[in-house]
Amino acid sequence: MKNKIYWLLISFFILAFFMNGSSESEKSLAEIYESGTVRFVPILTIDDNSMPDDVFFESPYTITSDNEGNVYICDYRANNIKKFSASGKFVKIIGREGQGPGEFSWPFMATYAKDRLVVWDMRNMRICAVTPDGEHIKTEKISINTGRPNKMRSLPNGDIVIEKEKIFRGEQNKPQECTIEIFSPDLEHKKTIYSQEIWRNKYVRWEGGMRNVPQPFSCLVHWDVTPGGKIVIGFSEKYEISIYDSDKGKLSTFSHSYDPVKVTDEDKKALLGGMTFSSGGVVTRKIPDYVEKNTKFPKFKPAFRNIMVDSEGNTLVFPYRKNRQLTSRNFDAFNSEGNFIANVQVVGDVLFPSRSGESFSGRYIWTRRTGEDELMKVIKYKISN
Repeated sequence: MKNKIYWLLISFFILAFFMNGSSESEKSLAEIYESGTVRFVPILTIDDNSMPDDVFFESPYTITSDNEGNVYICDYRANNIKKFSASGKFVKIIGREGQGPGEFSWPFMATYAKDRLVVWDMRNMRICAVTPDGEHIKTEKISINTGRPNKMRSLPNGDIVIEKEKIFRGEQNKPQECTIEIFSPDLEHKKTIYSQEIWRNKYVRWEGGMRNVPQPFSCLVHWDVTPGGKIVIGFSEKYEISIYDSDKGKLSTFSHSYDPVKVTDEDKKALLGGMTFSSGGVVTRKIPDYVEKNTKFPKFKPAFRNIMVDSEGNTLVFPYRKNRQLTSRNFDAFNSEGNFIANVQVVGDVLFPSRSGESFSGRYIWTRRTGEDELMKVIKYKISN
């Protein structure tokens, strides 16, 4: 009798375990957000041990994937792109240092567009299109007068969305111009769908030259692309997000209430105290006069610090909070129509990987981390509650 009860209990727990796992796997990301909490569970790590002995990460940055799940990691200081299978197996190195076809000098960003990999080759000041195996397709030079790319995403039809920032270095007290532009798969400029003046930096004359002074807590343009090809754009001066179509322009706008967060003396001290400056080859923390005079702190922080769109088309907005810990563990989720889902808290040891260069893939997100050994790793996390 005892054995029968024992096996009944074991069977019950096994069934409950699999039912719970099945239940979670069937949940959409929106349903997970509705619970009010998420956790990021690491399921795959790519590091130096994942590659041949003579291959290693130097400075991995942008991560993108193709329709088969292959992962492409821009390692800009290594001047190449490292390709892995969906299971994390090393496939090959794409590119090498140089200026010729298929060569790179700081390949900083990449996006997979239909049948090709589009790369921002930063030091060569060009955008390159290569096959998934690295064969050269086309290269298009970028003029500094038209602005330097800051971010790239692809649309389902193969078009590429590129954010550019134009800097007027020779003119004092003039803001930068942020534009979001559409390019064809053949790297031909099609149109500009969005433009906004920003004050990321203030350029001033000092000791006979132009210097840039970063402006703290400046309002910036944040955006991402939905799986269906809509472009979600927000300027963080206010909590307002617009949805664009690459052909039709702005389709709709949604907003959300928020409590503006004041910039405190502690914020100012932390920001200025963390700066270093070089003078005559000597690195110092003493703030130069031109920085002190031209650093302007706003009264309030921007409405949000980033926007991401997940693989289901939900928009995730990362607002500032009075509590700094809540700022790094907090985001607002909206569905594809712009309807508010929930304010979501991140629990566990892993914060939301919301920096530039991260990539959603289904219910997973790829991000880069520095391990305890100070070596770079690329990790795939499952989004769970």
